[in-house]
Amino acid sequence: MTDINFDNVDLGFVVNLQILKDVMKDLSIDGRRWWVASDPEDAAAVSSLTIGFGDQNCKDRLNTLYFEIPVVSSVVPRYHRARLILLFDSSCVKAEGPGFYKADDSIVQDDMEDFLEFFRPLKSALAARIQSDSRSPRSLR
Repeated sequence: MTDINFDNVDLGFVVNLQILKDVMKDLSIDGRRWWVASDPEDAAAVSSLTIGFGDQNCKDRLNTLYFEIPVVSSVVPRYHRARLILLFDSSCVKAEGPGFYKADDSIVQDDMEDFLEFFRPLKSALAARIQSDSRSPRSLR
């Protein structure tokens, strides 16, 4: 497992893969979606899980970005891959590569905007999930 520098973590979510998938399943903004883009079986070995953002069916870098989410657990549970534990925090999530956009007749990139478009809605959805779960009677168990 790669060492994660928790000194930079301000307010992060430690979330299992199943909850992250549940949150991403219904999340869509302007036709852009989030999905698991790498094999959870490999996640512990490479210390991250890749999340795609954009159009899952389009491999064009103008329409799809990939971000690595750090794995906190050192092993993938054998029969419950959905319990893989991830750290979702702005200081730890990183883009696999830049996104590119057409502006007039040239190609430009905006790494910060890419990150914010990926991170903010997913962070808000995770926060809403926590808030919803805290109101649920089952959360009192």
